Amino acid sequence: MRSLFLVLLVLFLLTGICTGEEEVIYKITLLGNVKIEEAVIRGAIKSREGGPFSTEQVREDLRSIFGLGYFADVQVDIKSTPQGKEVIFIVAEKPSIKDIVISGNQKVKLDDIKEKMTIKTRSILNPEKVKESSEQIRKLYFSKGYYGVNVEYKIDYLETNEAVVRFHITEGPKGHIKKITFKGNKHIKSSELRKAMMTKQWNIFSMLTKTGTLDEDILKNDLERLTAYYYDYGYLDVKVSEPKIDLRDPKRIGIQIEIVEGPQYRLGDIDFRGDLLTTKEDLFKTLKIKRNDVYRNSAIRKDINALTEKFANQGYAYVEIAPEPSVDRKNLLVHITFEIEKKKRIFFEKIQIVGNTKTRDKVIRRELRFAEGELYGVTPLNKSRDRLKRTGFFKAVDFTSSRGSTDEMMNLDIKVEEAQTGSVSFGVGYSSVDKIFGTATIQDRNLFGMGYHGLLQFRLGTIVKDVRISFTDPYFLGSHYAAGIDLYNDHRDFTTYSYRITGGDLRLGRQLTDIFRVDAMYKLEKTTVYNINTDPTQGTVASIFIQQQAGTLTTSAISLTPAFDTRDDYYNPTRGARHSLFMEYAGGILGFESDFIKVLAQSSWYFPMPWNTVLNLGARVGFIQPYGNNKFPLTEKFFVGGIYSLRGFKYGMAGPVDVNNEALGAEKMVVFNSELIFTLSREIGLRGAIFFDVGKGFDKWGEITPLNFGAGPGIRWYSPFGPISIYLGINLNPHPQEGQKRFVLDFAAGQTF
Repeated sequence: MRSLFLVLLVLFLLTGICTGEEEVIYKITLLGNVKIEEAVIRGAIKSREGGPFSTEQVREDLRSIFGLGYFADVQVDIKSTPQGKEVIFIVAEKPSIKDIVISGNQKVKLDDIKEKMTIKTRSILNPEKVKESSEQIRKLYFSKGYYGVNVEYKIDYLETNEAVVRFHITEGPKGHIKKITFKGNKHIKSSELRKAMMTKQWNIFSMLTKTGTLDEDILKNDLERLTAYYYDYGYLDVKVSEPKIDLRDPKRIGIQIEIVEGPQYRLGDIDFRGDLLTTKEDLFKTLKIKRNDVYRNSAIRKDINALTEKFANQGYAYVEIAPEPSVDRKNLLVHITFEIEKKKRIFFEKIQIVGNTKTRDKVIRRELRFAEGELYGVTPLNKSRDRLKRTGFFKAVDFTSSRGSTDEMMNLDIKVEEAQTGSVSFGVGYSSVDKIFGTATIQDRNLFGMGYHGLLQFRLGTIVKDVRISFTDPYFLGSHYAAGIDLYNDHRDFTTYSYRITGGDLRLGRQLTDIFRVDAMYKLEKTTVYNINTDPTQGTVASIFIQQQAGTLTTSAISLTPAFDTRDDYYNPTRGARHSLFMEYAGGILGFESDFIKVLAQSSWYFPMPWNTVLNLGARVGFIQPYGNNKFPLTEKFFVGGIYSLRGFKYGMAGPVDVNNEALGAEKMVVFNSELIFTLSREIGLRGAIFFDVGKGFDKWGEITPLNFGAGPGIRWYSPFGPISIYLGINLNPHPQEGQKRFVLDFAAGQTF
């Protein structure tokens, strides 16, 4: 009997368990939503119809719906039905924004304000977003120099469950940053710290450079820049405090930044670990840093780049070099260990050229310093990229690598964006040398996509009448030699005489290394001096010297020009140099009437300077020496003065002149140019310059002194109509009796050859 009782008890319990299954959700109902779609709400709910009912999950769903931010209140009601639980979510929607009204703005456009706001009409009202929009408006005004701005906002609730958000702006006067000061900096000058910041004090150029205004986000980033600047001078414990902004006078605000510099750390032990590939002694030769140097992140980064290039040039394209610093705060030292993982050696597999619709593949490939199947090297890559840029055929050149058929192979895509190399142009130009002239030019620097340079140009003006035809093949008949031909007829009319040059030349050159080339040329030309005025009744009489030049001389000459060029950019260099030596021999065994030797040495250096400026230093020294019959054309002389030589002087007026103060040209010349170039507007290609020139044209070395000096400002603009250059030259020691003036405005515009 007892056993029967136990069996019945177990069956009862099992039946209870089976019939006590958890309840299911029969239905989920949403009430109260008008603007918010039901699918949006259901997307936040994890409970599912037909799924198990969980009180805890319903609570979580309640929080998720509220977290959408669209509802002022969310409630839940749970009903039991024979089919299961019905879960009813009841929502009360927040009002939507019917309209946004902005008033008080006069100096900032309404569209600019709306662009900065984080709320939009017909969106659900969120008071925090309204406050955020108010702050964004304030920051916008700050960025434009309105530091006394006040932005107030108000929310008007309507009976239709909508709201109108109103912003009223009190702009106040426009101001600028008067002073940025530092407190606590003992080892680094305030002027150096200001240079490290993007936030700048207002100065006379601020209207052009758009500096001198306060942007709080930029100022916040400046604190990180200052910290990084101190780190780069070994101050690893530096503390840069939040800036104190003085807005008591919104027109002239002040910023003070407090700095606790801490001690300066130096380099301790330097070591290598990992895949050394060579001896440590060899790796140390690559490093510029050494023990007891000031610890500088920038110096270490440069050495990492040098080490990476060293490994990459041996085929290890994916080498990883990580510096592991160990700080010894007791002795103020930082020990550095370079951890090297060379990985696999890489070879080029496929080289594909992309983006060239005009330029032939072979024109691009001939500039490359690597080929398929060769070992990877970063130096050949960099040289190839520079060579492609210097052709002038492309706006952009980009190398993109990808894995080849094996881990040891690399595919390379050379992506180019072609520049406009061909043009047919008609225009009007002016220069202080040639006065007003009209031009018609047909040219292409990449003719037929083969890299040929062809030009046909006409110039016709009050003084000048020119025609020139030119053709150059930089890889003549597939060789490494450049060959070209020029045909020309140049004509000039001056006050007391005219001259005409008719001739042509053949050119041959070769790039011997990446920076050194040699060009040779043979020219044959006829120079005629005519229309010489000897009649006082017809105006100014030509000098005896000009009268002696009457007639025609034929010149047969060969020249050789070796040149070194290390400039980083062919058109707008910022560093590097170019040196050339032009040596010409005319007459003698070459025949005809002109017998002379002409030499012109030229050098130009470019140095990057602070504030994104470039210093250009140039020098030119030349002489022409007649021999035999002592005859050579007047036009072969050096005419020193003008926009292309010594600014502050008219063309040729920094050399010998005749009794009419007309330039005669010089047999010798010395010119030194210095120019500081700075950007006025990068967007439109506008640059400014301050120059100082010294030099002279003379016939005998004893006449080299006194030298002539010119200085002044200038502007260069690569306009849509061609290059424009304007220089106001100031003659620092003018000689009026020689026709020199105190001020000379040199202006050149339009296409010039």
